[in-house]
Amino acid sequence: MKEARFPPLLLAVALIGCGNAATPPAATPPDMAPAAPALPPDWIPLTITQSCPGDPSCPDQGDGRLYAATAKREITPLVEPFVDENGDRRWDPGEPFSDLNGNGKFDPVWMAGCDSGRQAFGVHDPTWVRCYALKQNETTLVHCVVDGVGWFREEKEQVRRDLDPKLGVDLLIMSATHVEETKDTTGGWGPDDTTSGYDEGYMAFIRAQAVAAVTEAVGKLAPAKMSIASIAVEDAGGDATHYQSDSRDPQVIDNVLHIMQFDGADDGKPIVTVVNWSSHPTSLGCDGRYVSSDYPHFLRETVAAGTGSDVVYINGSVGGLIGTGGVSTPSDDGRMVDESEPFAFSEALGQNVGRFALKAFAARTPVDAPKLAFRTSVLDVHVENLLFQAQSFIPIYHKPFFGVDKSQPLIGANTPLAQTEIAYLTLGPAAILTCPGELLPELFIGGYDGSHSHGWPLLKDPNGPHPNLALAPGPPYLIDLMGGAPEHRM
Repeated sequence: MKEARFPPLLLAVALIGCGNAATPPAATPPDMAPAAPALPPDWIPLTITQSCPGDPSCPDQGDGRLYAATAKREITPLVEPFVDENGDRRWDPGEPFSDLNGNGKFDPVWMAGCDSGRQAFGVHDPTWVRCYALKQNETTLVHCVVDGVGWFREEKEQVRRDLDPKLGVDLLIMSATHVEETKDTTGGWGPDDTTSGYDEGYMAFIRAQAVAAVTEAVGKLAPAKMSIASIAVEDAGGDATHYQSDSRDPQVIDNVLHIMQFDGADDGKPIVTVVNWSSHPTSLGCDGRYVSSDYPHFLRETVAAGTGSDVVYINGSVGGLIGTGGVSTPSDDGRMVDESEPFAFSEALGQNVGRFALKAFAARTPVDAPKLAFRTSVLDVHVENLLFQAQSFIPIYHKPFFGVDKSQPLIGANTPLAQTEIAYLTLGPAAILTCPGELLPELFIGGYDGSHSHGWPLLKDPNGPHPNLALAPGPPYLIDLMGGAPEHRM
């Protein structure tokens, strides 16, 4: 993306702190952060696309009660078994296979993440699109999370267009868990490096399942009460090395797990548990050949057993790359397991992090009369990564770029543009910022001084090649600029 220096910070500063100068929102929620200073001239200015409550479509009128609901739909891809007669780990013409969909041909499932050409052999556990919906007065938002490597805005916009307008959804957020053990959802991983892995039939199926989940969730919105908590996922002394790692210097980790619980206001029955933590689901490694939602599967199962409600897991600041490389974690049989035992590791990690979530759940604090509000901004950003440019023009990635003259070098003012969107939500003491791509934790929480390395060295090899930390930005960081209670900024 085009960077003046560290653009996720500047983009969010504008969204959190500033309204649209030309048409200010009719009502500015009181718990939004104060206005930010003027941006430097080479940074990207933002205008507010939508502000609720306050816009004409979402007046702050009604009974003032919070309503909540959840729904989910399975999106596990169909994997056709085959006999790998020559042992090359992929189906070749003439090899026997089970034609599960009856179309007379073998349909490969190309798994996302790692390298191209990784063909699925079967299914270990199901993948899902899981949604939670909130409504207060005339403001309705839904957040859906897809078990996939990514989810472009264009897919989300198609889901939004497919919704019945009568549902009255003001804001639809869609994100991905970033799982790398299921069928590609972006196009980046096909049979080889020059062939897209995008399957329109499968993507249409996910979109339809998302529409069904949103429709169900909005249709059963019920008065709700909210409680909230956060917890550091770490052992004694702030050591998070059994749960998260950072593959690139500086090693900075956001190890805080957030939980929002919604229960029936009248009957107290559990409605939905929303969990936010930050780690790529890569515990199954790059040799995995069985579809899985990775550790989020076991995390969600563990939390659901303790809270009594369905769980929506939302990944956080995973850029850099925050994941499980080099991590070993205790299993229930008393052993330390790691990626050399992929499914044992995935299960143990998900269960362990889920237990932290349940500790937070047990210590959660009720929120009295939470106020729901959000702002969004749709913006165009330059894509300077040459590989992304090439892959989108081939095309590999199913993401349109625009604003260029392809007969001229793709640099400077002729750098391709892509459209994206960010949102800033507040709900009681919670403040939530959505960022496109994978936000670096050091941009969110700082930590260039080693204060957020959590048992890992700030630099893997201080004498080898590494970033010049003297050039790192100082505070304020994103978390410092957000509203809400500091412990509930996510």
